[in-house]
Amino acid sequence: MDEFNGLVSALRGVAGIRLWADAPLAPFTTIATGGKARLLVSVGETVALAKVLAELEAREVEWFCLGAGSNLLVADQGYSGVVIKLDQSFQYVEGLPIERCTHSRSAGGDMGAGPGESSTAPQVILTVGAGAYLARLATVVAEAGLTGMEHACGIPGSVGGAVAMNAGAYGWCMRDVVREVEIVTASECRWLAAEDLEWGYRFCRLPERSVVTAVRIMLRQGDRETCLASQRAYLRQRREKQPRSVRTFGSAFKNPPGQHAGRLVEAAGLKGMRRGGAEISTVHGNFLVNVGDATTADILALMSMMRQAVERTSGVVLEPEVRLVGCRFPWETEQGDE
Repeated sequence: MDEFNGLVSALRGVAGIRLWADAPLAPFTTIATGGKARLLVSVGETVALAKVLAELEAREVEWFCLGAGSNLLVADQGYSGVVIKLDQSFQYVEGLPIERCTHSRSAGGDMGAGPGESSTAPQVILTVGAGAYLARLATVVAEAGLTGMEHACGIPGSVGGAVAMNAGAYGWCMRDVVREVEIVTASECRWLAAEDLEWGYRFCRLPERSVVTAVRIMLRQGDRETCLASQRAYLRQRREKQPRSVRTFGSAFKNPPGQHAGRLVEAAGLKGMRRGGAEISTVHGNFLVNVGDATTADILALMSMMRQAVERTSGVVLEPEVRLVGCRFPWETEQGDE
């Protein structure tokens, strides 16, 4: 307790942050399950973030950075470390063509060439805060007549989180548009070229103990109506194939090479299966939904059932896409006990 009080006392001396002890995390996640964080730190400046990280590193305190709360599952018992959250000052987009869109900082709370576009069309480089919402950013740039992010219109999450997991859809991913990434560590704030990072399917290897604070993306000038029409088409596909207006963190498992996790789960006969207040979606087999008062334990039990059933019926071992905080997957615990 004295160590924790000492940390809180030290952090109170850092300008540009706010502290929240015993912060409930469920409201900050899209699945709405999980317990409390011992301490949540809201940060408004990169300098303040570096100071916070330095304090945590010096005291060897465990921490993680919380984005928009999608693709995240928090343990029911909560998280004993520190949660860092970038505040609204990190929700911005700079560099939009003024004559085509006047909303230059609207990808937060307000807010490759695309189909039919030439790869020789003029390039536009935008700088985007890591706290901006990816789907809203996609809409903002489409309204500005910029092509390259139409696929992202229905992807939940923050821009920083999207970089960290190389989010994507319909064959597109963040690596296609990212040119530079700004990261902050306990000792520095710097920009890294995208080609100097390791990218993969739902994966980007960032420097250890770092937080993404901004991203530079390269888009191309296109036709506004074509961009918006393309977005509408992708959104129609999502409405038809994925559950809407429900509490979910998105895909539970990664798609195996050449296959679809949702179809494998459906083939195993598990769509609609329930555990407590959690359900395997009747619309898409790779989505878990909080239909009432689901717990994280309910969700994990269904994930374990899905994984076992798919391996039994299809011979495929599914790998999780969702990130866990404060606990491990049931099959990892079982392996560790052997």
